[in-house]
Amino acid sequence: MNLHSDQTLTLRLALWLNAWQHGDITVADAANACEAITDSLDLNWQGQRLPWLQFLAEQSAERKLCRTLFPSPGNPDGMPVTTLNLFATSPGVVAIGSNLLIGIDQNGGWLAVAQIIEIVPIDLNFARIAMLDALASAQKSLADLDLAGTRVTADATLKELDFGLVPPTTSRRTIDAVEQAYRIATIARIAKDDAIAIASRSANHEKVRILDHLEACAKQLLQAAVSSGYLAN
Repeated sequence: MNLHSDQTLTLRLALWLNAWQHGDITVADAANACEAITDSLDLNWQGQRLPWLQFLAEQSAERKLCRTLFPSPGNPDGMPVTTLNLFATSPGVVAIGSNLLIGIDQNGGWLAVAQIIEIVPIDLNFARIAMLDALASAQKSLADLDLAGTRVTADATLKELDFGLVPPTTSRRTIDAVEQAYRIATIARIAKDDAIAIASRSANHEKVRILDHLEACAKQLLQAAVSSGYLAN
């Protein structure tokens, strides 16, 4: 899968970095996980390439919340606008605490940037309820579409979902929330393409609005599951 579109990368990174920050794994375990997830032995930090282990060892493990951010046009998700152009934002960006960002740069390498950011923790239970409410609201819209193509495309995409190894202390509740939210976000995204192709202009606008909201709620559940959801294990 293309690194620039695989949002599981930053979700998995946030999960392992949370485990490290909260003392559930060693810094060496966290570095090994980062290497495996990113398929990179190092990252760019303050103008030099550092191995993941050296980079993490220079950071403090002070029970900081690690969260995946999904900035988009009009919604920087806590990231300063001046920082957005440093990253390929499609796969998301990982925030460690409130002053460090890690993501893929515009050339495909991994980059860490010291930057003050605004992170508001998302409660897992609240995010789950919000997504289920959005799903209920979207059911009629989905039923009105011929989703044969959506199902085929979504099934093929979901088969590629491989979250790989997770920290040993990760609860089944967290993993279930990730899988559920990822499936709904994927189906909503693909259904939007079908809505644009099939619906009339007026009907299309409303369907896309509903599906946009559903995808956003599913992404919030993903963010909550790998951050505050993990910490609540």
